[in-house]
Amino acid sequence: MLAPVATLGILVEASVAIAGFSGVVVVFGRREAQTWPPIDRGRFRVLLSTSFGVLFLSLVTLVLLHAGVGSATTWRIGSMLLALIAIHEVTSHFRRVSHVPSDEPQRPNTAILVILIGGTLTAFVLNLGNAFVLGEFWAFLAGQVWLFGLACYSFAQLLLGQGRVE
Repeated sequence: MLAPVATLGILVEASVAIAGFSGVVVVFGRREAQTWPPIDRGRFRVLLSTSFGVLFLSLVTLVLLHAGVGSATTWRIGSMLLALIAIHEVTSHFRRVSHVPSDEPQRPNTAILVILIGGTLTAFVLNLGNAFVLGEFWAFLAGQVWLFGLACYSFAQLLLGQGRVE
């Protein structure tokens, strides 16, 4: 089993890579971000905010561990920050999607939205519980993996051009 520090290092590298590949999306999209449909701009925002969120959370917890803060306290702080990021993602995404007209051809699939928002809320609840009760690395890691998965999903959606009307 990998030590938490090694695992966080892998998350740092992966989140930087996925954020860096966002440039690939722009190149393959062959258009400036200002001309993207609102749904693609939202996906791009999710890609960047979740990948940078994973990067931020990993770096904060690495700093805390190297500063001599106890493991349980580190995972509690990380989980509280992760819970805040998760609830921000859900509320901002829900607010954006709720303003898309129902007859919009690029309206996101409701079933997928339910899965993504439900999973993010699950990560929120798990990490809120971890912040106040558990103080375990696995719960923090599970939330991190979920956020990274959202970034990867957004990247794939943008790269494959799902929902684009040309």
